[in-house]
Amino acid sequence: MKNKRGIVSEYLPWILISIAVLVVLMLTIFILKDKGIAIIDSIANLFGRG
Repeated sequence: MKNKRGIVSEYLPWILISIAVLVVLMLTIFILKDKGIAIIDSIANLFGRG
């Protein structure tokens, strides 16, 4: 397990990016609340569901 620090340094940028994306998505849903549901419904309608 000598390369443990190397593994962490390889995956750290991806972990940070994924956390940032999750935060942005959660903030968007929290801010839009009702509009977010409408957007999800409209996307579902594009694919013929509903």
